[in-house]
Amino acid sequence: MLQVGDVRTILRIDDSEDITDDEIQSFIMRYTRVIMSELGQSFKESETLFNNALFEECLLAIIACQLSRTDIEMIHAPSEYQVGDTTLKYNNTSMGLYGSIPSWCDYYANLLSALSDKSSEIQNVRVFRRHGMACREGWWHI
Repeated sequence: MLQVGDVRTILRIDDSEDITDDEIQSFIMRYTRVIMSELGQSFKESETLFNNALFEECLLAIIACQLSRTDIEMIHAPSEYQVGDTTLKYNNTSMGLYGSIPSWCDYYANLLSALSDKSSEIQNVRVFRRHGMACREGWWHI
């Protein structure tokens, strides 16, 4: 399971920032429930989901998405340029100098889609398909 220290380390959030450990822990708990509700009822009892690296990355991405929407300077450090006596400050967002970079919210959407596609593997469910019956002529299929 993702811990507060992991979120601070991966997102490079200092202890001196405007967010406390309790607030990060509440983000972890809230967005765990959000991801579980997005994935459906079958994941609510799954203990293997919490130990999955894809789930942890998805949880980290939605926390970073929320932080970038509420306080953009916490996730995207602003750039300051000084020319003579003039100082300009630019926010480094997904539409920066290098073209369109996917945002944390885009990354979360992609991870959630991948997580729902791998749901049977995560829950150790094996699906078998029987081939051959669908190609016979004159057979009715329901």
